[in-house]
Amino acid sequence: IFLMWLGEQITEFGIGNGISLIIFAGIIARLPGALLNSFRLISTGEATLFTVLFVLLIMVAVLVGIVYVERALRKIPIQYAKRMVGRKLYGGQTSHLPLRLNTAGVIPPIFASSILMFPATVSNFSNVEWVKQIASYFLPGTVWYSVIYVGLIVFFCYFYTAIIFDPKDIAENLKNHGGFIPGIRPGEKTKEYIDKVLSRLTFWGAIYVSVVCILPMILIKQFNVPFYYGGTALLIVVGVAMDTMAQVQSYFISGQYEGLMGKTKIKGRRF
Repeated sequence: IFLMWLGEQITEFGIGNGISLIIFAGIIARLPGALLNSFRLISTGEATLFTVLFVLLIMVAVLVGIVYVERALRKIPIQYAKRMVGRKLYGGQTSHLPLRLNTAGVIPPIFASSILMFPATVSNFSNVEWVKQIASYFLPGTVWYSVIYVGLIVFFCYFYTAIIFDPKDIAENLKNHGGFIPGIRPGEKTKEYIDKVLSRLTFWGAIYVSVVCILPMILIKQFNVPFYYGGTALLIVVGVAMDTMAQVQSYFISGQYEGLMGKTKIKGRRF
């Protein structure tokens, strides 16, 4: 309850989303312990220096890849028809409709991991042997877990994208405001085109999220070195950092405009 209240205070009086920043801080706070544990593994001989450095390089490469993909946009050109109002000509502007590659964000892996935790939770309250046997197939690191995990991520990517983004509403808004996609008829054809582009982006976005979430499991199994940050944690860290930086940048820009307006005050003359 205290953390929820603190998150609301940060959101209201601070910068960024308070709850997201608290989760971000909790993930980053584990970094010193992870580094100390890595040195301990090297000193005890449980892991070689090459293995630890290799895992760290992969982690850095994954972070760079996440930043690159999260900033990726597919811009659909939008053109507005010209119209005459009185003696003035309005419209004719050219804009674009930005579509993110990962529209669903971090929600799909969170939902997928929550569902896969259910069998293990049930087995903890049951002494039936076959229930525990079935739950063993859903343990992280097993083949069945990875296959079902990827399948659920792909499903929730499409499901959540369909909830938060409706091509029909976009097509109707464009038509009502005189906008159209060059070469595409307004209305139903525009809706079908946006839906087609969004489906392709969602497919590659689901592949990207699946790779980011499965890679730590592969590293743990192959190199026997604990990967201290799962794919979901990496997505949260990068997403929160980018959103906070964008908000800070917008504050700086608005502050510059306010300073400019303050310096250029026009004094009135009394007649």
